[in-house]
Amino acid sequence: MLLLERSPHRELRGVRACMVGRSSVVGLPVTLLLMAQNATVTSTHRFTRDLARSTRDAEVLVVATGVPGLIRADMVMPGATVIDVGHNLR
Repeated sequence: MLLLERSPHRELRGVRACMVGRSSVVGLPVTLLLMAQNATVTSTHRFTRDLARSTRDAEVLVVATGVPGLIRADMVMPGATVIDVGHNLR
């Protein structure tokens, strides 16, 4: 949330956000934190059908999947704030 506070989308009220990842460590807490700031949040994961449709619509995109290459440049709205939380052990 500190990263978002320092981004162009400081005011999250009404902002379309997409959380990619559903873990109880990052995905769910970030979703709830965004919702607490009155963002409109779409919660997705790597098996979401047409994931690109959800990510392209987001002004704020948070990715925490641990799947390298899951999100490509064509899946991100120009000018969106993107936070990549993922890491993998592969």
